[in-house]
Amino acid sequence: MQDQSHATKPLLGHRDPEMAELEDKMNTDINNMPEEVRDRFKALKVLYDQANEIDHEEEKEYRLLEVKYEKLYAEIYNKRRNLITGKDDVDTALVKAFDERKQIRQADEKYAALEVELCDVNQIQNTIKGVSGFWLRSMLSQKMLATTIMEKDRAILSYLIDIRLELHEHDNGFTLLFDFEPNSYFSNPTLTKKYHMSSHNIIEKCEGCEIKWTAGSDPTKMKKKKKQKKGGKKTNVTVTVKCDSFFNFFETVDANDEEKPKEEKDSDDEHEHGFGEKMDADLELGNCFKDEIIPLALEYYLGVIEQEDEDEYGCEDDDDDDEKDKKPAKKSAGAPGAGAGAGPDGQKPECKQQ
Repeated sequence: MQDQSHATKPLLGHRDPEMAELEDKMNTDINNMPEEVRDRFKALKVLYDQANEIDHEEEKEYRLLEVKYEKLYAEIYNKRRNLITGKDDVDTALVKAFDERKQIRQADEKYAALEVELCDVNQIQNTIKGVSGFWLRSMLSQKMLATTIMEKDRAILSYLIDIRLELHEHDNGFTLLFDFEPNSYFSNPTLTKKYHMSSHNIIEKCEGCEIKWTAGSDPTKMKKKKKQKKGGKKTNVTVTVKCDSFFNFFETVDANDEEKPKEEKDSDDEHEHGFGEKMDADLELGNCFKDEIIPLALEYYLGVIEQEDEDEYGCEDDDDDDEKDKKPAKKSAGAPGAGAGAGPDGQKPECKQQ
């Protein structure tokens, strides 16, 4: 007896436009086949659809599991926040657990032969509690992320006290929350970036937030003199132009951006990226925070993350586009990369061999 569990249940339209186009091509190809073989491929196509249905169900179940465990991670990350900000004293039970684990690792002969670059903590050595500049240093140690942080951004990011992640339960997206100490640059206590996704690899909108900058503090804008014709004469006028800054990350990117007039930008790069590339780059940065910076913050702070070369970021060839659908893997611990272990001011600390 044949399994009828999926036979009468048609596969709903693909939410992914590329997959919908692929299905249309398959259907057209099959319908144009010789009659004597057409039914065989129609049956194969329905089996293919049924497998896709199961894949969609698997994705839903995985998402529920992901949300469940992210809430458990959040409990640990909240303790990390309190320790970094100095809100809580060091738990002696955690120190004891570290020492016990160290004793176990010292039994391994590889441990004794291990050479590491010691992390410079001179700037916090005389403080009673907390780890100031923790997130800025971790961010600067991530090579791809470090390229987005300008010198003028560093003073502002030194007020960053936590980066949090919230997985959406209504879709496959997520929200990043950046908590700041009170500062003279802007009044928001938290900056947010929301990623609306119908599937794990289908981004619909990257929703930023309005940053309430104080006068003269916005690093994403600059004044520039420009020659302008007026009444047949050229005169110099001062205009405000967009410039490179990490805080451009908090802009909103959606389909309507294609129709909006482009803001004048002060940049030597004449290449205008397409809308799709802009969305992909924004999501890549969001995933960097989600999959690397938040869970691996301590590793980046200490500089023990093994990273790819800098020229491999942001310069992929067209034949690498299929890599965009893969979930970014967490980096494995290893030799520190160049730029790892940068101090809160962005400078590489002096390191000594153990």
